[in-house]
Amino acid sequence: MLKKLSLLATVAVLLVLQGCAGFPANNIAKVSPEQLRPASDKKVKIFSRWKFDTDSSNEALNAANSAIYKKRFEENLDASNCCIVVEGPTEADVIVDGTAHDENSKAAIIPALITGFSLYTIPSWVTITFHITANAEKGGVKHSYDVSDSLTMVQWLPMALAFPFANPFPMEKELGNNVFRTVIFKMKQDGILP
Repeated sequence: MLKKLSLLATVAVLLVLQGCAGFPANNIAKVSPEQLRPASDKKVKIFSRWKFDTDSSNEALNAANSAIYKKRFEENLDASNCCIVVEGPTEADVIVDGTAHDENSKAAIIPALITGFSLYTIPSWVTITFHITANAEKGGVKHSYDVSDSLTMVQWLPMALAFPFANPFPMEKELGNNVFRTVIFKMKQDGILP
């Protein structure tokens, strides 16, 4: 009985402590939501359109990804407390046309499967790139932004020790939010946002 219990505990620990860790490239500086707060209570009306640039021909998937990026951009705008998101370009002071670029390799699944089948004894890694471009227009003046950052996720048994400190899953979400906040910060520096 004790032997079965210790085996079960060992398996549970191995499942919980995944052999992966994330290492951010930190290509751009961290921008906190507090840095985006406007100095005045004046809010700008903003409308955004997003598209997903990929080699996939699945229109439904591309539309769903576009909606996800639009939502994430607007969530970061909302956190900055600088803007009111409107439903159409005619009622907006600022119009943002954004593109999320899919630069991640679909073939990365193959080494990840090999790592998994080898019980994490054979290492693999993948670089996850979060790249967006945006064009913002206010009063006939256009500004362009191109922001990118990445994260390298390593899968290997020794990474189980680093996992609690370098969990790649929340790190990936924060990476994306920081890219959006950087675009918003640059828009603020250019005088498009208050």
